[in-house]
Amino acid sequence: MVCASPRRRRASCQVLALAAFLPAASPAFPAEAAASAADLIATLQPAVVSIETTKNTADTRGSNIAAQPSVTEQKAVGSGFFIDPTGVILTNRHVLADATQIIVTLNDTTRLRASLLASSAHSDLALLKVRAGRPVPTLRFGDSDHLRPGDPVFVVGNPLGFGSTVTSGIVSALDRVTPESGFGAFFQIDAALNKGNSGGPVFDQEGEVVGISTAFLTAGNEGGSVGLGLAIPSDDARIIVRRLGTDGRDALGWIGIQVQPVTAEIASALGVPAGPASIIERVDTDSPAARAGLNPGDIVLKIDDAAAMSPQRLNRQLAEARIGSVVRLAIWRDGTEQALPVAIEEAPGGNAAPAPVAPPVEPSSGHGILGLRLAPLTRDARARLGMAEQEQGALIEAVSTGSVAWDHAVTAASAIVRVDGAAVTSPADALRRIEDAVRRDRANLLLQLRDRQGLRWTVLPLKPA
Repeated sequence: MVCASPRRRRASCQVLALAAFLPAASPAFPAEAAASAADLIATLQPAVVSIETTKNTADTRGSNIAAQPSVTEQKAVGSGFFIDPTGVILTNRHVLADATQIIVTLNDTTRLRASLLASSAHSDLALLKVRAGRPVPTLRFGDSDHLRPGDPVFVVGNPLGFGSTVTSGIVSALDRVTPESGFGAFFQIDAALNKGNSGGPVFDQEGEVVGISTAFLTAGNEGGSVGLGLAIPSDDARIIVRRLGTDGRDALGWIGIQVQPVTAEIASALGVPAGPASIIERVDTDSPAARAGLNPGDIVLKIDDAAAMSPQRLNRQLAEARIGSVVRLAIWRDGTEQALPVAIEEAPGGNAAPAPVAPPVEPSSGHGILGLRLAPLTRDARARLGMAEQEQGALIEAVSTGSVAWDHAVTAASAIVRVDGAAVTSPADALRRIEDAVRRDRANLLLQLRDRQGLRWTVLPLKPA
């Protein structure tokens, strides 16, 4: 399995070519042109973001004379989407692994610096926050429990760092469990997923988020999509988001059982009444389930008179139960239905240290609310930025944490070359033009910046939102 971002595992897949053994098919009725989803996608894309992370890695091959490993920067890409108009983003936890910097690019190419609010200990989900200076568009969760194989789905994400990209397909299968599943289970789709899709939304035809793109299977070491993608169901994600939003940690309910579906054969062999149920595979030692007297082979029919349904539904009901409460499980044992009270405890692993939050806001060391400290361009700075010797501008020496420039992903060691379209000749010239915009009560300031990736325009708000 390959996570749909560079942090990944690979599993070899073999494909059997059966086409030669199948008769040629002829359509039973004329094919109808599929309705375009363009109008729907246009309303959804503004809430989907591209994520770029930077992490520092030690490279002992480049050790310096003091035998200290050299540190190099590695970039990775992923996806996410807004779930709150204040700028809260849901994405995959593995997208952010070991990140020292997180930059989010909106659909309109605005770049914003993001901070990690919280990450889940029980599933591959995390929350980010950006300060856009305005309410942002959001997406709404749908009901993933109503998905069926064959249902059409759309995926929007940032595959291979290309930016907002739409793919489509169908739900291929439900309840896919892998060693990486953690809480709940994946559902499978055949819409193309690639590195960088991780954390992006999976939509149904109503435009509701029914899943989060998380991983894909690939053939050998090729690393490309073969139409076997895995997504976290929205009903599972909703629980994690609610827990993380409460106190920054996903303290899930737990009783210590592992279950599988009751098949027709199991139901017939044990004389279980008709209806969905889950049979217990394992009971953890010294767990609430063990203390309550649950055994492998017991069949869970209900929780507090609510039908348990599938193992996924059962796990979700237990996860949502209030920690410290007692639930009554209706079980089938020895040909009769029995009721057992079971205490809900917190799932192990939820006591991990809280995820890092936004960095503390430091006093501005630069110009006013922008937080920029400027200096003349040196020959070395021009060389690093790929600028000609005669090119002018103002070098950004530092950006104050928590400032407007910080929020909008302006970085130190880049240069301001234009302010509101006018070429900048020096730090003093840049500051004069910025002060003039503030004095004229401008709402926004347009800067052209030069960094190692080239030239780009960015807008910095001069007034608080």
